[in-house]
Amino acid sequence: MIMDITGADNQVRTGANVRVEGEIVGDDNVVEIGDAQEDSALTLSIRGDGNRIRIGNSVQLKGLRIRVGTHVAADATRLTIADGFSVEWNTQFLLPNSGNTLTIGANCMFSNSIVIRCGESPHLLFDLETGRYLDTSSRTVVGDHVWMGEGVYVTKRAEIASEIIVGAFSVVTGQFAEEHVVIAGNPARVTRKGVRWIRNPSLLTPGSPEHDSYHAHMQGYAKINAVDPA
Repeated sequence: MIMDITGADNQVRTGANVRVEGEIVGDDNVVEIGDAQEDSALTLSIRGDGNRIRIGNSVQLKGLRIRVGTHVAADATRLTIADGFSVEWNTQFLLPNSGNTLTIGANCMFSNSIVIRCGESPHLLFDLETGRYLDTSSRTVVGDHVWMGEGVYVTKRAEIASEIIVGAFSVVTGQFAEEHVVIAGNPARVTRKGVRWIRNPSLLTPGSPEHDSYHAHMQGYAKINAVDPA
């Protein structure tokens, strides 16, 4: 762990196979990261007070970047990731506003170059007629067992239910409550219903329809190669 920490009552606790580098500037910030199955690395920047980051036991965290605040401090943010999470390179979770909350459920699989942005600070957004401050997002939520493709962008207030597949380079701005669907596009919309995903072939249950269908499909390619090895 290579952290530059300035302030009082800050805590950083990491589990096995997890390397963290970055900075904390502020007071009473708590970072708790569980064990990872494979070597993992995170870059962390916190500017503000009373922030909480909790990541459960993960599969692998490949270069995940987490930023709380900007050059303007953010206080009382919450980032929670449940067990079984994996993420590829160059993914960023940004909590720039005080009070931002990002929750990610269990057994999610994220590809590379994903951005989840929970607010707009330090830039300010107001209603033209009333002068009311508008950037008051409360939370961004990703459910359990969500597969998020390459280059997805998730905005403040977005909610993604459990068992959803998010297509590559989609922009998710709304709330998706229906499970077992594919969402894709800019802005994202439901493009297919009645689907499920499994992380890799070793997790298929022998004798299940999914197991039999997958292996029948692969055997077809084996027969083609036997006939025409070139």
